[in-house]
Amino acid sequence: MSAKRHRCVGFLLFVVLLMALAACGTNQPPREPGAASTGTPIAQKWTPILSPTPTSCSTTPTATPTPAPTATPTPIPSPSPQRTTTSTKPGVPPAPLPTGKVILVSLSGQWLYAYGNSALAFDNAVETGRPDLPTPTGTFSVLEKLRDVTFTSPWPPGSPYYYEPTFINYALLFKSGGYFLHDAWWHVKFGPGGNVPHQLPDGSWETGSHGCVGMPIPDARRLYDWAPVGTPVIIRD
Repeated sequence: MSAKRHRCVGFLLFVVLLMALAACGTNQPPREPGAASTGTPIAQKWTPILSPTPTSCSTTPTATPTPAPTATPTPIPSPSPQRTTTSTKPGVPPAPLPTGKVILVSLSGQWLYAYGNSALAFDNAVETGRPDLPTPTGTFSVLEKLRDVTFTSPWPPGSPYYYEPTFINYALLFKSGGYFLHDAWWHVKFGPGGNVPHQLPDGSWETGSHGCVGMPIPDARRLYDWAPVGTPVIIRD
């Protein structure tokens, strides 16, 4: 009888132990990464830091202007015949000033004219601001000349106006807020129609700038070498 009693007591203790273990184990839902110890996910909130309201085709260049870039820039494709092909050249208007150097940009003609003492020095096709980001009109002047700089977008990623950091060879600031005369080596069509949406021969589409006045690299180089700081810049419809 003693042996049987011991076996019964052992069995009862085993059953009690199993019941105690079952009571301690509770079912908890799996936690998502970043959740607190309560099992509730932590909301991740990201607030973008925006620049002041963008008003131009680019922000102030991030690089300090120097005669040569401090770092090897991204290779720039050489302008192809397609890039420099333009529409019919419009007529040459009279010089807007009788003396000195002056730059005239015609928005309707998408053309730039450079005069010296009322005589035409040279002219070339350009592309100006798209309809929703037009190039400002009025009388300005060359405020600063920059070489080998990178323009960064004042619009955040996700904006329809955002663009990747872009290397620029020659840039002449003519209005504060980031309005430049500069080379637009990535653009294909210059001249009449270059500032509005248009389809290219390969089927893709492009439109005008973010407010700047763009041109092929050779024309931007010539303008950069010709126009000193202080040169009047007149932009007309």
